[in-house]
Amino acid sequence: MPGIELMTARGSSHAWRVYHEQYAVCTVDKATADIRYRRNLRRIVSHSTLLFEPGETHLTQPVTVPQDFQVLFFTPETMQRYSDEMEILGKLHFKPDPNTDEQLLLSCKRLHTAILEGAAEIEQQSRLAECIGALLNSHSEQQVPLLTAANRQPLLRARDFLVDRYAHTVSLDEIAAIAGLSRFHFLKAFTAQFGLPPHSYQIHLRIERSLPLLRQGVGLSHVAEAIGFNDQSHFIRHFKRIMRVTPGHYKGRVPVSRRSR
Repeated sequence: MPGIELMTARGSSHAWRVYHEQYAVCTVDKATADIRYRRNLRRIVSHSTLLFEPGETHLTQPVTVPQDFQVLFFTPETMQRYSDEMEILGKLHFKPDPNTDEQLLLSCKRLHTAILEGAAEIEQQSRLAECIGALLNSHSEQQVPLLTAANRQPLLRARDFLVDRYAHTVSLDEIAAIAGLSRFHFLKAFTAQFGLPPHSYQIHLRIERSLPLLRQGVGLSHVAEAIGFNDQSHFIRHFKRIMRVTPGHYKGRVPVSRRSR
């Protein structure tokens, strides 16, 4: 994802003095420190989020507890593109105070995990859209226009495309364009309509399509390749999360017909 960078710090006792020319979203797992930003001194606490704008500096005071945190950096061009897509007028500004927005924190964490685990392109893009959507909806000083409800037909068209190409790499840009919607609008409307975001919907499709192959005795590595996973470990991890058993267990316990779930 061009224009986006992730930094992770663990056990840092460093007093950070930072100038950056990007937007930065810092999610704090563990910290007890003060930060000087925009001429004011503010308290950083665990499980909080800090937002910084380009061209500004911040300074953390002496740290009493080693800090664990992650920072997402967005170039101004990247953030402006998403801001335009959400129809925010004027230059983007964030509210300056550290916050404990659980939804934003969770969205950032999901994006971090998707990046670090090398998740599929559509999942990384969807997590990014969720994260920026939570950020702009709740913490932009400008008002985000309310999204109008999408009719069902474009969503069905996008869903059918996803079903047909369940084993292929599909981007959020591509499937949103098929529905004729912006990425943010599409992600929200698709999830509301079908109960899962598109990347999760695709993973569930893949697991569903793996079941007949497992019942036929096909090897796990061949099943993983056939349904579109990068490798066998990704397949096993997602299968266990959804089915609550490993594919090997399923394969051994369901020799003829599929049991009800």
